[in-house]
This record gives sequence, structure tokens and C-alpha cells, in this order.
Amino acid sequence: MYVYLLILVCSVFLGTEIFAIQTPVAQVTIYRIFALCTIPLLIYQVTRPKQQLKVLANSTATNVLVCFITWWILASSSILWAVSLKGWFQHLFLMSIGMSGIIALYFWVNDLYTWKRLLSAAWVSSTGLVVWGFFEILTNVYVFADLNKLDKYHTFTSQPGTRIPITHFENQNDFATMLLAYIAMCLIMYYYSRSNVRRIIYALSFMAASYLIYRSGSRLSLICLFIFIIIHAFSYIRLDFKIKHYLMLGLTAVVGVSSILWLKPSLITKVTDLFYFGHQYQQLSGDTVRMNLWRNGLLFLGETFGLGVGLGNVETWMLENAFWTTDGQQLIVNMHNWWLEILVGHGLIAFLVYVLAYGLLLIRLYQFALRSSKASARSAHVLFSFMIIFIFASITSANNMLIEWHWLFFGLIISFVKCCELKRNVSDKKVVGKLSGYYVNKWKEKVYL
Repeated sequence: MYVYLLILVCSVFLGTEIFAIQTPVAQVTIYRIFALCTIPLLIYQVTRPKQQLKVLANSTATNVLVCFITWWILASSSILWAVSLKGWFQHLFLMSIGMSGIIALYFWVNDLYTWKRLLSAAWVSSTGLVVWGFFEILTNVYVFADLNKLDKYHTFTSQPGTRIPITHFENQNDFATMLLAYIAMCLIMYYYSRSNVRRIIYALSFMAASYLIYRSGSRLSLICLFIFIIIHAFSYIRLDFKIKHYLMLGLTAVVGVSSILWLKPSLITKVTDLFYFGHQYQQLSGDTVRMNLWRNGLLFLGETFGLGVGLGNVETWMLENAFWTTDGQQLIVNMHNWWLEILVGHGLIAFLVYVLAYGLLLIRLYQFALRSSKASARSAHVLFSFMIIFIFASITSANNMLIEWHWLFFGLIISFVKCCELKRNVSDKKVVGKLSGYYVNKWKEKVYL
């Protein structure tokens, strides 16, 4: 099944748009075909005399998988009250493909060697997108992008410094979010590599991706990059903080923020502009529109008594029932917030299940970062750091349901946790076996003496 997973991973990280075929029903891609075939293949394996599937009992990875499947069931059940059946079906299709990829990686990856090979394939595929991004900003040649939308002020030709990398993504924010996952892959490959030449390549790739994030103009992604570096840097530092140290840090933060606001009062205006109270605007800013989208979503959640508006129905409700306007430069109806998209669309219970799965992964990765071998510990901390920044980075994208690589990347995180747990169980059994042999030998010595 390794070759099958290899095609699945490479096809999504290289870009599903590249080999896509448009049909009246849906877009056909290699990734979607292989993902849809996952469940029939798993059923076939179960029906075979010698079952090859491994379900790890009392495992965080298994519990997270159960949470994801529960989330899918709760989201799909929203057909009972969904207004737009078309929106519900489209999102269920995308969610089912993502879940199939996660399930495939959970069942068919059972050792860190296979996991590293798949991650290496994902890194190679994503490196192609990094090269593609540099090609765009150097040559001003865009294959998939709508330049009328991307180059609003028509400066790409005369001012090369304003060119933005986007590759096959819908917008530069989506590309920047993918690059955050790419820098995590670069670090993991760096830690597992023993070749100095390869380590230099991974380090250069990290810096190249960081530069593209800067050129993308995605402010939140750039902030997330700095947060990622800071969080991971703390894995090399041992701090013995006491309560007074935390109080000093908090006081320093308050004084620092107050000083910035005092020196630059215009920042206060930017914050207050986020909130729209019904007064007349000639044109709402993008941040104000985004805030109104979120406020409308929470209002919808209350109107549905926590059930949510239904899978794929947020846009329909935003068009028909919006209380706060979301019409800035153009009418926007997507939530632009992955967390609120789940909460408002799928309902409160589904949201809590997703948060539980996310929290379980974070806790387990942090535990492995403290206890595993050096390379695995560093890798666990990298994934832990990525999951922290993804909380914020996922807000920059218009719709994470459509971003197919993110499903498989979380599948890789879950399979990493499973492989580490399997390795730890084997190590524990060896220790128990050695201890048992030791006590048996001691008992024999006493008997014969």
C-alpha cells in the first residue's frame, strides 16, 4: 500500500489543480480518485482471511480518528435542517475525501520509516511549488492566477517587487498557509537527515519558503511564521519560571502594548474599525467585513439553538439572513474562519468534538517531544508548533474545506502519533520481557541454592 499512499500524498501536495479534469458534476483529480478508492480497499482488506489492518487500542491516534469520524457523522446529519442541499452535498463530498485520506494514512502507516518516506515525498512535491512561486515573482508568468484580481493596481510589470506568489491556489493567503506546513516539513527532514549536504538543502528550503510567505503579503501567515520559530526555539531552552516571573512578563507586555498605542494612536482606530455598529461607511474595510461575517455567524448559531446552519450552508445564510453587512469592495459570504465555519455550519457538538481531537493531538505531541528519541522528539515539537500556529493561520484562508492538502497533513500528524505509540509499546514490551527474565533467573538461583 506504500505506492498507493505515495501517489495520494504527492498528488495533493504537488497540486490537485495541475492534473484536474473539469466535469459538469465535479472536478476529477488523481487525489480524489485515490481517496475515494480508499474505503473500498479497506473493506476488501477486512474481508480477507488474514486481516492486515491494525487498530491500536488505548491510543491517542485512535481516539482522534474516532473523533474525526464522529465529527463527519454529526456534520453529515445536518441534512435534516440544511436549507441548501447543493451546498450540503458539495461540502460532504469534500469532507468525505479528506476523511478517507486520513483513514488511509492511519491504517496503512505503521512505522516511522514509512512515515518519513511519505513526508519526504510530500516535501519534494511541495518544493516544486516553492520553485514555482519563485518562477512567478521572477518572470511575472502566472498559469492559473487571475491577474485582474491578483494585480489590482497593475504594477507587476513595472514594479517587480510587488509580484505575489500564488501558484495553483485560489489566493496568496492559501499559498502562504501551505508554506507554513512546508517549513514544518523542512525542519523534520532536517532533524531526521544525517547528511550535511541534505541538511543545508533543507535549511535553504526553509529560508526560501519564509521569503515567499513575506512576498505573499499575508500578514497573519508572517506573524504565524515568527510565532512558530519562537515556540520551536523554546524546545532548546530550559526555563525554570516561577509565579513572579510570569507576573513580570505580563506587566512588561501590558506596558509594551500601552506604549505602542501611545506612540501610534492610529492603531486604536484600526482596532475600532473592526466593529461595525450600523453607522454609514463609504466603503467597509476588509477587516470590518471579516468581523461582520463572524458576528453574523454567531447570530446564526444562536438562531439555530446550537445545531448550526448545516454543512455547506453558511454562504446561503449569509446571503439571505445576514444582519450586519458584508459588502465591502465586493460581497463576501464565506466565513474566512475555519473554527467558526465548523461551529456555525456543523453545530456546537461537532465543534467540541473537533476541539477535543485537536487538544488530544497537541497534548500527545508535547509528551513525545519530552520523552521520545532526539529526532522523534524534535519532530514531535515541530508538529506541535505547527498545530499551535494553524489555529491562527487557518483564519487567513477563505475555506479550509476546499484546501485538500490540509486534510492529508493532519492525517500525517495522526499517523506520526500512532507510529510513535506503536514504537513505545514495543519498547515497553522489551523492557517488561527483560525484567521478567531477570526475576525468573533470580528465582531459579534461589531454588537451586
